[in-house]
Amino acid sequence: MRPLRLRHHGDYFRQHWRRLLVSGLSTGVLLLVVAQLAYPKDSLPPLAMIDGVGVGRLSRDEAIKLLDDTYKDISIDLYFGDNETSYRHPKPSDIGLEIHSKPMVDAQVYPLWLRMVPTSLWWAQNVLPKSSPEYVRDDKKLEEYVGKELGKSCDVTPKNASLRFEDGTLHVIPALDGGSCKLEDVTTMLRTTEPTLRHAAVRFAMDERLAKIHDSEAADFADEIMDRTKDMSIKVGDDDIAVSQNTVLSWIDFSAPDSGLVAKVNTKRASDFLSKTVAPKVTILAGTTRVTTVDFTETKREHGQSGQALDTKGTIDLITKWLNGEDVELVAKVAPTSPLLTYSRSYTATDTGLAALIKNFAESHSGVYGVSYAELDGEHRHAGYNETKVFETASTYKLYVAYGTLKRIESKTWHWTDKNISGSRDLAKCFDDMIVLSDNECAKALLSKIGYAQLTHEIQDAGFTSSSFLNSYIQSTPGDLVKYLGLLGSGQLLNTSSTNTLIAAMKRNVYRQGIPSGTSGTVADKVGFLYPGHVSGVAGVVNLLHDASIVYGKTGTYALVVMTGNSSWGTIAELTRQIESWRNS
Repeated sequence: MRPLRLRHHGDYFRQHWRRLLVSGLSTGVLLLVVAQLAYPKDSLPPLAMIDGVGVGRLSRDEAIKLLDDTYKDISIDLYFGDNETSYRHPKPSDIGLEIHSKPMVDAQVYPLWLRMVPTSLWWAQNVLPKSSPEYVRDDKKLEEYVGKELGKSCDVTPKNASLRFEDGTLHVIPALDGGSCKLEDVTTMLRTTEPTLRHAAVRFAMDERLAKIHDSEAADFADEIMDRTKDMSIKVGDDDIAVSQNTVLSWIDFSAPDSGLVAKVNTKRASDFLSKTVAPKVTILAGTTRVTTVDFTETKREHGQSGQALDTKGTIDLITKWLNGEDVELVAKVAPTSPLLTYSRSYTATDTGLAALIKNFAESHSGVYGVSYAELDGEHRHAGYNETKVFETASTYKLYVAYGTLKRIESKTWHWTDKNISGSRDLAKCFDDMIVLSDNECAKALLSKIGYAQLTHEIQDAGFTSSSFLNSYIQSTPGDLVKYLGLLGSGQLLNTSSTNTLIAAMKRNVYRQGIPSGTSGTVADKVGFLYPGHVSGVAGVVNLLHDASIVYGKTGTYALVVMTGNSSWGTIAELTRQIESWRNS
């Protein structure tokens, strides 16, 4: 019996390697084809590129969106003649152009037949057909763009070369030659241009007009400026203040008229350095001139010494001349300064004295002022400032509405119990709210009930001739209002009952930041505030604050009206304090 012989695996492979290799390769190819068939049907091959943009593995819709969004943002460079610098850089939408990538993407979608070719997943993009974008045009938008940018003549103005400072040195801004071209040629070329991400430029032929200053001249001027500013210093007395090159270059604005490049020091940028570094070394403080006045008359003047300060403009002008090559010495310019002027004012206890106080106060505070003062007892002094200036009344007009209302109560044509004046409020409630709370709705209702023309006639007949409801805004003057308050306070405007009713309401007025804050006396007043309002003789509109009052003080009773534009309640209170101090002196 023949002995059993065992076969080794190595012997098997040596005998059947070709069959095994073919089997393995066949299996691998089959698996690869299966993988390619399983690749998403609307996706682009992994290495796909369209117009220089990687779109591999993106779905068809994703690729279209990416490319379409990218096309929207490209700039189309427009060149004229031989210029290397583009004249304009419109977006496609500016010239009425839409660029759609759908044809390009559709051509690159991985097709079924190619998936059957082993390994094609990695090189399919090389054999798939190439396509161009789809261009959709809006001729009306294109014509609007050409008309706006080039006008009717297609005339391009030459731009001279200039300079700018950046990153520690001067850079040339290239010249741009100009000229004229045919407008229809420009429109035709833009209408037919087919920009892509790799090439988005259009060049137009033109009859050239050359720039007067070219890049080489600008570069030469830059070298001169760079060389001149290496070791710059400004002489101040016996000292030399060094200015670093970067510092002085940062000050310069360059212009390029046809006559040649010009360097000019920018005042705003240079002033900070000069004020911190140069000014302290040349400054001599001025003294003080003290003036003593009584009322409107100067009685004494003590002269202070003049001082000295840096003449910033003169110094900057000198640096500008030096930068442009003039043979001048860089020495800090100085200018004399006047002494500080101070006043010591006193006022006599007369009309003239008070008029001087009010005038000086108004002219030394910001804003517009009209002031009138009249004493209702004692010496009956009177003074004012801009007493006849016409102001929009704001809510002080409600004093005139109160007058018209009370006269109708006195004649018994109206009654305090009259219903529904404003909403559910009767006449008594509405009148009180109008004065105490400055309620607008009640005031409007009562004014409408009386009539604008009728109330104007009545108040002017009563002597308030500069006041009216018939102009473009309700108006009055400090003089009219102080006359109103004087007659009211002395019982000459209304009967006793009406007088007491109105003054009692004014004493309860809730707005107390003006005249009441400046006196310790009892105040019956009506304020007005309006944002914005009008003042005669003042251009534009202003913020109005008014206070019309009767002040009951320890030393007597007086009427005070302060009408202001662009002032404050605090300022009105301060004027009142000064008047009180004058009364008590």
